[in-house]
Amino acid sequence: MGTENPYPEQTSANATAPWLRGGPAVDVDLDGLREYARLLSSQQADMAARSGYLTPLTDMPATAFNGDVLGEADAVRAGLQANAAELGSYLSKLAESLGNVANAAQTIAESYRSGDAVSAASLNDVLFAFGDKSVPRPAGLPENLGATYLEQQMAGTAAPPPADSALWQQGPITPVSAYQTNQTSTGPNGERREVSTVTAPGGVTTATTTIVDRNGETVSASSTRTSARVDGPVRTTTVETFAADGKLTATTETKTRYDGTSVTEQSTETVDAEGRTTSLTTEKVDPVTRESTTSTYRPDESGLLEETNRVSTGTRTSGPHVNG
Repeated sequence: MGTENPYPEQTSANATAPWLRGGPAVDVDLDGLREYARLLSSQQADMAARSGYLTPLTDMPATAFNGDVLGEADAVRAGLQANAAELGSYLSKLAESLGNVANAAQTIAESYRSGDAVSAASLNDVLFAFGDKSVPRPAGLPENLGATYLEQQMAGTAAPPPADSALWQQGPITPVSAYQTNQTSTGPNGERREVSTVTAPGGVTTATTTIVDRNGETVSASSTRTSARVDGPVRTTTVETFAADGKLTATTETKTRYDGTSVTEQSTETVDAEGRTTSLTTEKVDPVTRESTTSTYRPDESGLLEETNRVSTGTRTSGPHVNG
C-alpha cells in the first residue's frame, strides 16, 4: 500500500495537461523561444570552446605515472584516463543535446513567425519539432527547416565534422617529394579531408586542408604556415592561419623559455585578423621543484582578458622503494 500524497492540490496543478485531452492549446511566446534558442546555442558553443580545459585530466595522469611504475600506479593511471574520456564523451553529448533543443525551439518559433505572437500552437507542432514524423508538417514552417540530423545525414546535407575533429578516420601519410606529403581521411558520412604539407628548406611548414562533402563539393579550405626562431633561451613558434582566399584569419604564437633542457615558462597567445587577443595560456614551472601553474585567459565583454581557468601541479615524488 502506497503512502498518501500530502500535497494532492499541488500535484494536480503541476501534472495537469489539459491539451492532451483536447483542452486549451499551448500558447507560444515567439520572441521568448527565439531568445531561448539563441541562449542554448551560445551555451553549446561555450562548451565546445572550453573543451580544451579537460585536456589536463588526460595528460596529467600519463605524466605523473610515466616510466617504470608499480602495477597499481599503472592501474590508477588507466582508471583516471578512462574517467576523463567518459567525462569528455558525456559533455560532448550534452553539448549536442543543447543544440538539438535549440534547433527544436527555433523550429517552433519559425512555424509561427507569419502569425502574431499570441497565436496558439498545437502539440503536434511541438512533436514535429522534436522529430515525430507521425504528425503533419506545420504549414508556416519554411522549406529549409524541419529535417532531422539523421535525415540530413541520409541526404548528404549534414555538415562535415570540423577539420580537427576525432571523427575523421585518418589515412596513411604519403610522400610526394622530399618536401611534400599528402594525407586523405574519411568522415562518418562519406566526406573527405585532404591535408597537403610542404616543408620548405629553412623549416617553414605550410599545411593546406581541404574538406569535401560526400557529393564531391568543396565545403571548406584553409592553410596554416608554421615557423620557429630561437633567441637565446627562448624559442618562439608562430602558426598563421589563412582562409581559402589567402586572407590571414588568426595567428598563434608560443614562446617557450628553457633552463638548459628544462622548460621554465611558456605562453601561447592567439590573436585574430585585427590583432585582438582571443585566448592566452601561460605556464610557469619552478626549475627546482618542477611545480607548475597553468592559467588560461579569455576576453570579457569589454575585451579585457580575464583568467578563466587555473591548474596547479605539485612536486613530482619519486614514490616508495620496494626491496626485492
